[in-house]
Amino acid sequence: MSTDTTIKDFANALFSSLPNGNYVLLSENGNVLEAVPSKSNPWGIDQSSIGKSFQDFLPESFASLKESFTQVIGSGTSFVARYSFPKFQLVIQLAPCVFPSQSEKFVLFSALETEEEPDRDLLEVERSVIQYEENLHKEIIKIFNWRHEIEGKGNHRDWMEKALPNLNTSLMQGSGLGALVTTVGSLLRKAKKEGNHHIIPSTIYELLEENFSSTKKLVQTLAEAQIVFEGSAAKTETTTLKDFRNMIQEEVTYLSDMTTIKNQKFHISNLQSGAESKFQSHFKLLRTAIRELLINAMKYGPESSSIYILFMKVGEKLSLKILNAPMDQSIQQIDFKKSEEIILFQPFYRVNKYVDERFSKEEFGLGLGLPIVKKILEDMNAKIYLNLLDSNIYNEQSSEVSVTLEFDIVP
Repeated sequence: MSTDTTIKDFANALFSSLPNGNYVLLSENGNVLEAVPSKSNPWGIDQSSIGKSFQDFLPESFASLKESFTQVIGSGTSFVARYSFPKFQLVIQLAPCVFPSQSEKFVLFSALETEEEPDRDLLEVERSVIQYEENLHKEIIKIFNWRHEIEGKGNHRDWMEKALPNLNTSLMQGSGLGALVTTVGSLLRKAKKEGNHHIIPSTIYELLEENFSSTKKLVQTLAEAQIVFEGSAAKTETTTLKDFRNMIQEEVTYLSDMTTIKNQKFHISNLQSGAESKFQSHFKLLRTAIRELLINAMKYGPESSSIYILFMKVGEKLSLKILNAPMDQSIQQIDFKKSEEIILFQPFYRVNKYVDERFSKEEFGLGLGLPIVKKILEDMNAKIYLNLLDSNIYNEQSSEVSVTLEFDIVP
């Protein structure tokens, strides 16, 4: 019996024993060996897919699965991700498998759609937030232009005293610059002269190469930040609430592989009404701002926590709220009622000195994320507020960090 026949028989026996779903057996090169679609077949796979690369049927929003496939082949461990949609949950798994008499590696790709019950926790969060804000007398926080905030209200002595230490932490601990300086020092000490050349240990060279890449990213980040800070307001376009929610779902999908870092989960509220409500935005830059805020919620949220994304419409205003439990309780020291939270929007400000480098998809580190988000939103005449909400989300009195984006609804 040929190898191809053995593989086909194995795949057919395996697929027939599994629940309704999309199943694809892949070679270690990512080529489709066998494919079985679900009844709805949203991936468009069938027997004609055999021989093609599995990347050919991946939607753009799932492009990160290419990297996950490579990791599964290299490590031999499975990858599982869950994606929440308005009416169902999509579970995707890449699992390595082998045949007894063959050295080649194979991967089983599966995509199962499960009907999702209404997220009761999410509904409770929505009610909790609405009740809190109604009881808060809707205290308005004036947001100043980033260039003049230091002259505005609130106690900015904290930022002034911490600006240089925060910048030092960002550059030395989080960017590789400190390690690069140390490596160059080692290079000068360890280099041995032979004629017109100097010979250095390979370990020093590898460290130099690694930290050069990190420092190069630092320079790129600062250059991109400068473009945003010094740029004028970009031309806006009309955006529907429905398109906005779809974009956020795409970003959650894009960032889903990083939720495993802390075992976190996103909850996105459905649009109960007003899906066609419109507001003005620069959609590409708005996506940048949303990505930065979602990564912030992941970085500064605790292990095994949930991040809630809520849509609310009050009068002629459309609000997006991102809620997460704070990992560092020192944020409690900020007096939000006196608008002291505006120091969080100052360049290089950090609540603590810890730099978490595991979130590789972050575009703006160094304490520049929130200032850039604020500038992007102000340029499209939107507002951003940051507050601590008292809540009972986890059946006990607690506080949630709440970031609110506010847009004017247009006809």
